[in-house]
Amino acid sequence: MRLERLKTIIEAYGAHAARWPEAEREAALALAQTQPQAQAWLEDARQLDAMMDAVKATDLARAEADQPVFEAAVERFAADFAQSRKMPTNVVAFPVQPARRQWHGGVPWPVVGGIGIAAAACLAGAIFGVNLSLMSLSDVRATNVLEQVAMIDGGN
Repeated sequence: MRLERLKTIIEAYGAHAARWPEAEREAALALAQTQPQAQAWLEDARQLDAMMDAVKATDLARAEADQPVFEAAVERFAADFAQSRKMPTNVVAFPVQPARRQWHGGVPWPVVGGIGIAAAACLAGAIFGVNLSLMSLSDVRATNVLEQVAMIDGGN
């Protein structure tokens, strides 16, 4: 095992060898016993582990007792923050445009107008298309009548 790998293990898992990866544990312990730098890293890790254990040991009842104090501090902070965000006196405030009126369901009027125009265009296209097809149908009928007349006249 290399010294850099031991340092990585100590930083990741702490000073307790029981937390270290099992496959590397024996080699890491052997290296830690022979290297003074590794022993210094272990001492630092032990101190950090002790601090973390102390934080974990915080009494839940104490935390619950401190909850109202914490909430009051948060409210006080929020009030101070809101007051600090007020408009300075040397800045001109521009009026904010009111929101545009909206149609039922929150759809803006321009969208409603666009839908109306599209519906009118579809209706006009359908009517115009039907008229064109009727006119072409009457042209076909007239052509058929003329052909039949020509056949009758040609037969005499």
